[in-house]
Amino acid sequence: MATTWDMPGGSGDRWPDDYERGRPGWPIESVRIPRLPSSATVLDLGAGTGKLTRLLMSAFERVVAVEPAEPMRRLLVALCPSVEAVPGAAQELPLADASVDAVFAAQAFHWFDDERAVAEIARVLRPGGALVLMWNLPAGPWNPSALEAEKLLNERMPKGDLDHIPLDLGGPHAASGWRPAVADSPFEPFEAMALPNPQTLDRDGLVAYFASMGWVADLPDGERLPLLDEVGSRLTAAEYRRPWETHVHWTHLS
Repeated sequence: MATTWDMPGGSGDRWPDDYERGRPGWPIESVRIPRLPSSATVLDLGAGTGKLTRLLMSAFERVVAVEPAEPMRRLLVALCPSVEAVPGAAQELPLADASVDAVFAAQAFHWFDDERAVAEIARVLRPGGALVLMWNLPAGPWNPSALEAEKLLNERMPKGDLDHIPLDLGGPHAASGWRPAVADSPFEPFEAMALPNPQTLDRDGLVAYFASMGWVADLPDGERLPLLDEVGSRLTAAEYRRPWETHVHWTHLS
């Protein structure tokens, strides 16, 4: 079965714990999509550790989580023991035709924004089904400041073009008129909204957030662990807060 991405090479199976502890979750308003009732069956595609899955389970009658990476899926099941979690990739979904009312992809669609994935998403959706894509974007700095830790990480990060955000999450802005890369999309034009999504972390949680950055997680233990120890030494507060914005893009099958 095709995969859409590879787990970071350095931290390996430990990376899901950092991801779960450090990454922001999602506001409940982000899953309240027009024309999508609570009786719906929904797919969480690229479900990761289940941050969105848990929210979907509280809002919809049936949730299926598809996650290609076994370590991520293992933690998802531990945190959501009743979820239907299956291995799979966006380009080859393990679901029947017209079997779900909506497909959600949170902080994930940039890994599989291609014609085959969009065609597969359309295949598993029922007529008029929804596609919901969301990303968390920073809306301000950490408070208290984490600037000293960020300076250290900026000094150590790889130089040149990266395929990920070095210290922040990223994605398209809700007002940007963003569209998938597919030329002949079977979907209606996207609608969008931006929602406040504040996050509070303790010191170790903020270290985990930095550890969840792809380039950090790719470092071997001999480099990564001393770096994270030094990052932690530059974080002196007990608690850190940050304003995020959740940017939601949704559409329906034409």
